[in-house]
Amino acid sequence: MVKKLILLLLLLIPLSASGQNYDFSIPEFSCTVEINRDRSLNIHYNILFECTPGYSSIDVIDIGFPSHDFSASQMKAGVDGHTLTRIYVSSYIDNGVEVHLDGNAIHSGEQGRFWLSGENGNMVFLDTENDDYASMEFTPTWFDSGLLTGSSNFSLTIIFPEGSRPEMVRYHDRPFTNFSVNKDGRVEYVWEETRRVDSSYLVGVSFPEDLVDGPLFERPKEPFMDEGTIIALAGFAFFFLFFGFMIFAIVKAVIKAKRRREEYLPPKLGLEGSGIRRGLTAPLAALLLEEKLDRVFVLILFGLLKKGSLRLEDGKLMKTGSTEGLRSYEMELLALLPEVPSAKPVPAEKIKTIFLEMIKVLAKKMKGFSLKESQEYYLSVIESAWNMVAADRSAEKAGAILGDRFQWLLADEKFDSRANKLSSDRNILLPMYMYGYFPGTARMIKGSTGGLNLSQACSQVAGALERSAGNAVSHLTKLSSTVTAKSNPVPVSTYRGSSGGGCACACAGCACACAGGGR
Repeated sequence: MVKKLILLLLLLIPLSASGQNYDFSIPEFSCTVEINRDRSLNIHYNILFECTPGYSSIDVIDIGFPSHDFSASQMKAGVDGHTLTRIYVSSYIDNGVEVHLDGNAIHSGEQGRFWLSGENGNMVFLDTENDDYASMEFTPTWFDSGLLTGSSNFSLTIIFPEGSRPEMVRYHDRPFTNFSVNKDGRVEYVWEETRRVDSSYLVGVSFPEDLVDGPLFERPKEPFMDEGTIIALAGFAFFFLFFGFMIFAIVKAVIKAKRRREEYLPPKLGLEGSGIRRGLTAPLAALLLEEKLDRVFVLILFGLLKKGSLRLEDGKLMKTGSTEGLRSYEMELLALLPEVPSAKPVPAEKIKTIFLEMIKVLAKKMKGFSLKESQEYYLSVIESAWNMVAADRSAEKAGAILGDRFQWLLADEKFDSRANKLSSDRNILLPMYMYGYFPGTARMIKGSTGGLNLSQACSQVAGALERSAGNAVSHLTKLSSTVTAKSNPVPVSTYRGSSGGGCACACAGCACACAGGGR
């Protein structure tokens, strides 16, 4: 770990190039990585170089590779239709090859399209969070910022092993921008953006381990500290506080990644907008807050009961035939529920389509609005609902407010603990539509002397809804994970012991000083 942190620090120091007269831009940068069944990677670069007028010709190009498990003699390269044969282990970067352009050098003011293809072995390792999965991480090569001018139209494509399917593959922390299934039936993830290719661009993927030949191993442990590391550590002792911050950031990122395993919202939802998206219903607001989908399902049921489309009798949901004022997701759920309450529960797989459609609707509604600001707004709505319900009022008024704001209470992930803290000193009069939630002796009707206090009413109403939901739909608690597999593949930690890529990086989380593209 100490060695890794020092390597991270080295990125802060400007790199020196052996030739001071080089300057170039890269209008287009494309890298395609194919994961093979034997755990190797086929890596293909297609890079358009432009030599800046007045500077030295580009006569040698250095390309980094993930590890030392490659053969320079097996590489193939070319520029502008000419095959290049002088390919050697690089003398300029720690882990890569140097390709000599010879008579095909890219001269001052000219462009040249360069390509290189090679294989890097043993790049797939065990996934540390799922025993049945393998993982791979990769960063394309990058170039000395002191030699590079401008940004590039950047594209990185990862092609999964044969037999992959969209629902079984995953990305790590950096979301892809597009995906497809190619003509060979293999899933492809694509990352595209405009960026300077002067730094690491780490992406990671995971997939079922049976898509590659085993046995799979954990990433090899690096020596704790070698002589060079000791010297570097002494030289950069004053950066210890910086290292401590980096460790804290990494640990925090790993913890956060584990907590996000059931996030089902598309990764870009609301990230590019501004302002608050008001007017969402409680179920849609709960989706925005990424509540568990079994809780969102209960919210939808509550809305159907409140609108009179369903009634609850002895824990069973009964259709009333009324559909007035229902929203599209309420209509769809009502259509799926059986006409006879004693019928078999609806499979959760059928309910999944409702949530996928709701997520699409939410994404449209959130277009142009800020996810963070909107989430904070609906958290404040929930907080206001608790304050309103908890305020000291008459029994009848308190019950009416509870009935009106109860859906927002249910949208709170801390509902159970907060309900237990509500007043137990006085009873309330529940609204009429809630009577069917309790056995006859527990109902609170106007004018009675007994009944339920505020805390009991919240807990028992929620409990009745949850039981009826469980009776209506099978395996309800698994909804979040099954929907996530479709709407947003489960993110897994970047630091999972797989391979890195690019220059001298041979492990996830490592960093290296890489330069190339002319010297």
